[in-house]
Amino acid sequence: EIHECTTQFNPISLTNIVIIDSAEQITNIAVQIKIMAKRGIEPSGFHGSALSNDNDHLKNENPRAPNRSIRSNSSSSWKRYLASRLIASFCLCLIQIGISTMYLTTTENANYIRLMDLPSVQSEVQQTDGNTNNDRSSIDYFINITTPQPLPTLVHFDPIFLGGYRNQHMRFVAFVNFAVENSIPQLLLPSLRWGVAQGEHRGRDVPFEYLFDVAYWNERAERAGLPRLVRYDASVLEGRRRRRRRSGTTDMMDNNNKSTTIACFNTSSNLYSGLDSGLLRNPNTNIRRVNIWDEIGRLDGYAHCRRLPPSSVGQQEQEDAGDEFTHLIAHGGSKGVGRLWADYNAMQRRRGKAKQNTTIDNRTITIHPEHLPVERAINTILRPSEAIRNAIQSAIVSSTTALGVAHKDQQQQLQSPSKVLALHPRIEHDMLHHRCARFMEQNLTKIFDHLRGECSHNVDLMFLAVNIELVMAEPGSSLGSDLRELALENAIVLNRTRTYGMFGNESSVGIPMFESGWRTAENILFPEEQSTDYSKAGTTPRLVSSKSLGITDLVSSIVNFFTIIEADRFVGVKGSSFSTDLFSVRYYMGKRGNYILGPEGVEELVGPPPPHSCN
Repeated sequence: EIHECTTQFNPISLTNIVIIDSAEQITNIAVQIKIMAKRGIEPSGFHGSALSNDNDHLKNENPRAPNRSIRSNSSSSWKRYLASRLIASFCLCLIQIGISTMYLTTTENANYIRLMDLPSVQSEVQQTDGNTNNDRSSIDYFINITTPQPLPTLVHFDPIFLGGYRNQHMRFVAFVNFAVENSIPQLLLPSLRWGVAQGEHRGRDVPFEYLFDVAYWNERAERAGLPRLVRYDASVLEGRRRRRRRSGTTDMMDNNNKSTTIACFNTSSNLYSGLDSGLLRNPNTNIRRVNIWDEIGRLDGYAHCRRLPPSSVGQQEQEDAGDEFTHLIAHGGSKGVGRLWADYNAMQRRRGKAKQNTTIDNRTITIHPEHLPVERAINTILRPSEAIRNAIQSAIVSSTTALGVAHKDQQQQLQSPSKVLALHPRIEHDMLHHRCARFMEQNLTKIFDHLRGECSHNVDLMFLAVNIELVMAEPGSSLGSDLRELALENAIVLNRTRTYGMFGNESSVGIPMFESGWRTAENILFPEEQSTDYSKAGTTPRLVSSKSLGITDLVSSIVNFFTIIEADRFVGVKGSSFSTDLFSVRYYMGKRGNYILGPEGVEELVGPPPPHSCN
C-alpha cells in the first residue's frame, strides 16, 4: 500500500490529488464499516490494497441471497479488524502527505538552486581545503559566499556594460583590472549588468549571476588575485562616523540603524543613488552621450558617495569630508566609447609593443606576447551559469549525434566522436559596412573556398556562429547596392549550406552544418528577478525563458562563444572582438587549431592572438 500510495503521487497537483483522495479513502472505509456492521459480514473477504475491489465486493453483495458471505460468530473480531484498517489507512495517508510535501519543496528548490548555480554539495575548492559544512542549505551558501566585508568595493555606475557580448566582456576586464590596480578587494554584484545591444529588445539588461557562475568565481578569486563579487548590504558598506571628543580623531563605524544611513546604491534601480533610472534605462537614450560621473554625489547629503580610490586621493582628506561614509567607489565608462574601453585598449597596446617576428616553415610569423595576468585569470574563472552550460552541452551532444551518425555509421560514431570545425564569418548586415570590414572576407562563397584544405581536413561537422535572423533579413536601405546584392547572395548560400552541408550540392552531401545559438538560447530558463538583497528575497521565483525576458540575443552569443570553445578547430576573423577573444581563451585552454580568415585566405595562429584592432 505504501508503494501504491507513493508511486501515484503527482507533485504538481499535491493539494488536489493527495488531500482530497485521502479524505475519500477514509470516508469509504467508514461507510464500509457501517454496511458490514448491519450485514454482519466476516472481514475475511477484505484482502489486497485497492479500495475499488472492496467496493465491487460490496456492490455485488445481496443480503437476502442464500449464498451470501459467511456471518461472523464473533462481532468483536471484525470490529477490531476494520478499526485497525481505518487507523492504518489514516496513518499511511499522513505519511504520504508528508513525503509528498517534502518531495515537492525539494524539487522546486533544486530547480531554482540549479539555475542560480547554488552548489548543493561541497565544491571542489571546499573539498580541497577540507572545509565541511554539509548541513547548510545551498541558498545560505550563496548568500554567505557573496557577503560583503567593510572594505573598499568597486561599483559599476553605468546602467550596463556597453556594446555586444565580447565588447561588454572587454569593458568588464578593464573594470576588474582597475580594482586590482587600486587594491580594491570587492566588486558590487548588482551593479554588474549586461545588456542587449541590438534588435527589438535593445536596451534590456540582465544580472551578472544569470549569465555567469558567481560561486565558481568567488571560490577561486583569492587564488587568482581577483576581487570577490559581493551583494549589497547597507549595514556593512554604508554608515556614519563616530568622533572622539578628547583626541579629535575619527573612527569609521558601521551603522546598523538604516534610518540614519544614507545609501549610495539604490537596490530598486540597481544604480548609484541620485542617478535618473528613467533616463538611463530608456532604450532610446544614447548612454554614450551622457556624462554619468558628473551626476554622482550632486544631491544634498550624497557628496560622500563621489568617492575616489584610496590611491587617487588622501584617504584621511576624504574621511574628513563629513559624518557619512561609504565603502563604495564608483567607476565606469562615462561619455563616448568610455573610459573602460580606453583602458582595455591600453592593456592591449602593452602587448602590441612587445611583439616579435620569427620564421617557421619558411614563413615569417609575428609572435605576440601573452595577455596581462588579470585577463588570463578572468578567462580562467569566468564561466557560464549552470543553466547555460547545461544547454550548451545538450545542444552539442544532440547535434553531433544526429548529424554525426548521418556522416558516419553508429559504431564509428561511438569509437571516434565527430570532429567539429567552428566558423565565425561575421557576415551580418551591420558588419558589411563597418570600418573593420576591410580586414574580413565577407562573401560566404569565397569563405567556404578558403576553408578547403588543411583546416577542414578530416572534419565531420561544421558549427556556424552567426545571427541567422540578421543574415536572412531583408537588407536595409543603409547598405549600398553592391552590399545589398552581397547580403542577398550570402543568404542564399547559407540556406543551401544548411540543406546540403559545406562543399555540398544537390548531387553530393558536404560536411553537415549545425547552429546552436539562437535556438538553444531562447528556451533557457531563468528565475524572474527579485530584490538584489538576497538575504531578504521572498518565495522561490517563477522560472521564465530567455525569450520572455528579451535577452535571447545576448544569451545566444554566450552559447555560440562557449560552443566554439569546445570545437576541435576554429576559424575566426580579424577585426572582430568576438573572434579575438575566442582565439585568446582557446589558446590559454590549450586548444590549438586556430585560424584567422581574411580576404587573402586562412592563416594558422601561432601563440596568443594579436590585440583586437581595426587599425
